[in-house]
Amino acid sequence: MKDFPKWAELTPEKATADLPCLLAEAEKSVAEIEAANPSTYEDLVWRLDDATRALWRLWGGAYHMLSVVNSPAWRDFIASKQPEVVAFSLRVGQSKPIYDACRRIETADPLRRRILDKMIEGAFLSGVGLEGEAKDRFNAIQSRLAELGNDFSNAVVDATKAYKFEKDGKTYTIDDASYPETMKHCADREVREALCVARSKRAPENTARIVEILSLRQELASILGFASYAEYSLKTKCAPGLAAVNAMVEELDRATGAFAKSEDAELDDIAAEYGISKVEPWDRSFLAERLREKKYSYSEEELKRHFEFADVLAGLFRMAKFLFDIDVEEVAPGEKPQVWHKDVRVFRVLEKGATVSHFYLDPYVRPGEKNGGAWMNEFRNRNDRDGSTPLAVLVLNLKAPDENGKTYMPFREVETLFHEFGHALQQMLTRVAEEDAAGINLVEWDAVEVASQFMENWCLDNRTGIEVPADLKARVKAAKNFRAASACRRQLGLAKTDLLIHEGPVSDADAVKREVFSHFGNPMVEGDIFLNGFTHIFSGGYAAGYYGYKWSEVMSADCYGVFEEAGLEDDVAVKSVGAKYRETILAMGGSKSAYDVFVEFRGRKPNSAALLRQQGLSGGAV
Repeated sequence: MKDFPKWAELTPEKATADLPCLLAEAEKSVAEIEAANPSTYEDLVWRLDDATRALWRLWGGAYHMLSVVNSPAWRDFIASKQPEVVAFSLRVGQSKPIYDACRRIETADPLRRRILDKMIEGAFLSGVGLEGEAKDRFNAIQSRLAELGNDFSNAVVDATKAYKFEKDGKTYTIDDASYPETMKHCADREVREALCVARSKRAPENTARIVEILSLRQELASILGFASYAEYSLKTKCAPGLAAVNAMVEELDRATGAFAKSEDAELDDIAAEYGISKVEPWDRSFLAERLREKKYSYSEEELKRHFEFADVLAGLFRMAKFLFDIDVEEVAPGEKPQVWHKDVRVFRVLEKGATVSHFYLDPYVRPGEKNGGAWMNEFRNRNDRDGSTPLAVLVLNLKAPDENGKTYMPFREVETLFHEFGHALQQMLTRVAEEDAAGINLVEWDAVEVASQFMENWCLDNRTGIEVPADLKARVKAAKNFRAASACRRQLGLAKTDLLIHEGPVSDADAVKREVFSHFGNPMVEGDIFLNGFTHIFSGGYAAGYYGYKWSEVMSADCYGVFEEAGLEDDVAVKSVGAKYRETILAMGGSKSAYDVFVEFRGRKPNSAALLRQQGLSGGAV
C-alpha cells in the first residue's frame, strides 16, 4: 500500500543515516521561509508544515519503535540524536521571523486564525521572547528534560522486565498484563506481597531524576514568567486555571469520602473470612474481587470466557457502526502494508463506502520490548491539500493467545480497548481539512480523554453482539459502580500529587505523595516509591495535567447523559444523538476549544452531576 511507513525498513542504522539529511533539509527550508518574509497563511503555515514533515515523521517513527520494539540500538539512536532534534525544534519555536509573520498575517477564517494564535502561544512557551543567557539556559533545560524523560521511561521498562518471583514451580511477573490478574486472583498472600512490593519499588534510580526534573521544570516556568510549572502547563489547557482544577478535585473529594470509608469497611469484613487481620496493600485487589464475586454472584474468570479478543473487536466495530455509521474492515494480507511485528494488524475505516482512515492494532504484551499500558498515537493527520487521510495506531498489552489461538480479556481490558478506540475515532473521523487542527491536533490535553472515556460506556450494550448471558450481563451492570468511590479517590490522589509537586519548589516529592495518598486513602507499602514508575508525568505528556483524566471524565459522562436523556433503548434516538456527537466531538477536533465543542454538542457548560449519578455517588456531600 502506498503512503504507509516502511516499518520493516526502519532500523536504527537507517534512521541514523537519514536523520542528518532530513535535519539539514528542514533547516534549509525553514531559513528560506524566514527570508521570504511570508504574508499569507499558505506561505507560512503550509510551507512550514511541508518543510518539517519528513523530519517529524522519522523522529516520531523512531520513538514509536522505541516504545514497541525497545532495544539497545534504538535507545542509542534516541539518546545520541535527541539533542540535535530538540535544538531544531527550539530553533523553529523561537524563530522571530516566523513569530512576527504569525502576528502579522490576517485571516477571516476562524480555523486558520486559531492555528495562527496557537502558533503564537507555542512560540511564547518555547521562549521566543528570550535573549542571551536566559535563552541559552532555557534551551539547555529543554534538552536535559528530554534526556531525563527518556532515561526515566527506559528504567521502568528495564525494572519491569528484570523482576521475577518463583514459587512452587511457577514464575510471576509485574508486567501490565500479568500483575493485575495475579493481584486479583492469587490466593497465596506471600506471592501477592512480593509482587506488590516489587511493583511499588521499581526503578530506584529514578529518584534522582525526579528531583532534577521537578527542579528544571520549575526553573523553566520561572524563566518564562510563570509562578510555577503548573501555571505554565495550564496555559495550554481548556480548564480556566488552577483554582478551577482544585475546585473540581475538592468537590469530588467531598462527594466520595463517606462512600470510600464504607467500601473499605466491607473489605475489612471479608478479610476475616480469609484469615487476614489487617488489610495490606497487596490484599486489596484480591479481597475486592472476592467481595464482588460474593455480592454479584459472578467471577471475573467466568466473565472473561465471554470476552474472547476476536469477538470483542468485532463487537466494538459493530457498536461504532451503530453509533456513527462507519465500517471497519481488516486489510487483506495481500495488500497489508509493512508492520513492526508479526502480530500487528491493519484496518481501514469507511464512511458511506469511502475509506476515510486506517489504523494499526498491536494487541499483545512483549515484556522488556514494549512499554506497558495502552495508548493511541497518530502517524498521519488529515490534510486535504494532498489528499492525506488519518493513520493511527492502537497499542494494547493483552496476554498472548493460548494454544488454541484465543485471548480471553478481563472486563477492564475490554474497557481499555473501547477507550483507546475512542481516541482513534477522534483522530480518524475528523472533518477538519487543515492538518494542524485535524483529529486530536490542538485538542487541549485536559480534554483529550473525553472521546476515549465516552466509548467505555458501550462495552456491555446489546448492540455490540458480544454474547454474554442476559442474567450475567445484568449482574455485571449492577456491579458497574462497585468500589467506584475508591477508584475515583485513587485518581484524585494521583492528580493532586501531580499538581502539588508542580505548584512550586518541592524539596521532597515523595513526602507530598505520602501525605496526599494518606488523605485519599490510597494504599502504600512501606518504602513505596510509586512516583519512580509514574511515567505519565515524568516521561509522558501529563506533567501538571494528570487531573485531565477527571476533567475529561466529567465532560464524557455529561456527553453520555445526552444519550441517557434520549433513551438508551431507543435505536432511532441513540443514532440521532450519535450523529450529532460524531459531527461535533469527533469531527471538529482542534478547530475550536474543546470546551466550546462540548457546549455545541451538549447545549450548556459541563458539570459533574452526570458523573456522580452514573457512578452511584450522588448522595455524597458536595
